Amino acid sequence: MSRSVGAAITALGVTQIIGWGTTHYMPAILSGPIAAGLGLSPTTVLGGFSWGLLVAAASARTSGRLMDRHGARRVMTAASIIAALGLLVLALARGWPALFLAWTLIGLAMRSILYDGAFAALTVLAGGRARRAISLLTLFGGFASTVFWPIGAWLDAWLGWRGALAVYAALNLVPCALLHALFAGGARDRPAGEPGDGEAQAGLGLPPATAATALRLAALGFTLHAFVASAVSAHLVMLLGSFGFGAAVVVGAASLMGAAQVVARIAEMSLQSRYSETTIAVPSTALLPAAFAAALLLPATPWAAALFVALYGCANGLLTIVRGSLTLAVFGRRGYAELLGRIAAPALLVAAAAPVLFSALVQALGPRAGLVLLAAFSLGALAAIASLVRLAHRQAPAPAPGAGRGGPP
Repeated sequence: MSRSVGAAITALGVTQIIGWGTTHYMPAILSGPIAAGLGLSPTTVLGGFSWGLLVAAASARTSGRLMDRHGARRVMTAASIIAALGLLVLALARGWPALFLAWTLIGLAMRSILYDGAFAALTVLAGGRARRAISLLTLFGGFASTVFWPIGAWLDAWLGWRGALAVYAALNLVPCALLHALFAGGARDRPAGEPGDGEAQAGLGLPPATAATALRLAALGFTLHAFVASAVSAHLVMLLGSFGFGAAVVVGAASLMGAAQVVARIAEMSLQSRYSETTIAVPSTALLPAAFAAALLLPATPWAAALFVALYGCANGLLTIVRGSLTLAVFGRRGYAELLGRIAAPALLVAAAAPVLFSALVQALGPRAGLVLLAAFSLGALAAIASLVRLAHRQAPAPAPGAGRGGPP
């Protein structure tokens, strides 16, 4: 991998930490102070966040199309500026209208400044090595909450929530907008002649009807995963507490999440030379129902709780990579950003609704029923991804004699 691509991964990695930390993970720390400062209920403030996810869903395909047409550099730079403006509006808000206006702006920017935009940039910059570049990038993004939750709490204590949001807005301008302008590349910046480059551009060359089926399967699989991920993100502590554990065990088990994601992503990188994107996809997804099987079937012990979180964290970390790399392997680089947007749109819709729907289910039927639902959705995601991989293997050209990568069909 060239130095220029390595520099781009590092630069975009920094923007991922800041982008995730100042938008998607921001409400976890600042929603309470914002609600108190504006005299609004916490539900209203979190409703603004859900509205932002809905806006992101509605704009995902358009932002992807713009990126395909005009290059990642322009769109990501503009989106960083829009995110900064949204955070500044939120910092100056005096009531719910400004709150929802702020999240409208942030929602318009999120799909471009987060993984989808960076994945699209790296498919252009890294060519045939895009899969490795995507994996490296997610290592940075995995540290966003670890870095920004303490920063957010510290800024809130020092400057108040308005000051914290003003700092967040500034960070989206410098360094994020600047780094996007310098390193996000463009349609003409892909290095030529890299190994596997033509294959990475072409994908599997699926017939239109087969490609439509493949896209529906991808959207279904990653939408079901989005529901699970959003529900667990909002209710993990509650779920662990429902096992009857004390606070120390709950916090200790929950803290394994980030480490499991990073370890799984490092393991995936070490296997890339031996196994293709399609070979990795199914076992990665299978870890998701395995996690809920551990929660439902094993005795309620601290080790079972730790195993549940570790398996779930591994699955969640790997599926971020699978979404970017499997889409590229199956559909190719042409129109890649828009394809990610089409897959992301329904996923974002259910992610916005999942915390409320899951909370209502748990209140009505109990935590175990909630775990059963998440297990069922996880199995659905596995079935969809397995069907997509089976379809891809049927359509894939026969490997050349001596080809060493890809694993069994």
